[in-house]
Amino acid sequence: MPKPVILSEQYTEKIEGILDELRAKTRASYVFLADISGQLINARGATQSTDIAALAALTASNMAATAEMARRIGEQAQFRLMFHEGAGSNIYLSQVGHSFLLAVVFAAEVQIGLVRLFSKRAVEELEKLAAEYENVVEQTPSMMEAGFGGAFDDALDALLPTAKTKPGAPIIIR
Repeated sequence: MPKPVILSEQYTEKIEGILDELRAKTRASYVFLADISGQLINARGATQSTDIAALAALTASNMAATAEMARRIGEQAQFRLMFHEGAGSNIYLSQVGHSFLLAVVFAAEVQIGLVRLFSKRAVEELEKLAAEYENVVEQTPSMMEAGFGGAFDDALDALLPTAKTKPGAPIIIR
């Protein structure tokens, strides 16, 4: 099961700035960043009429499905970009690092080239943040395990008899 994404206020502000700039430059209805499990990280723009959390989950599923398609046709890496064209709205999806995806939802009148150009720039900025985040996440289990292991050993030592205890002697737990 994926771990929930917890970001510091500093990361959140940087992400919001990148998303706001992307939305303004592409004239998108809204943009959002989600993790690969579909958990919504942040959304900017007019999202009131959309269940953005459900859309984030669906886009993550879409990325996972296309990763499998890439694998089945012999691609060494998953597809990093997807474009869905509708009658009134379009969605442009980009993989961000290994852990995130970026979605831009925009009107059909907006040129895809504009969205692609500014999305690429936003992805480059977000990948720097993603790399920092992924590095912290990779180190967290080992730091947690080291602290847990020591505390666990101390608790066991306190509860279990040592070699100095005579067999059959009562164990006193305080």
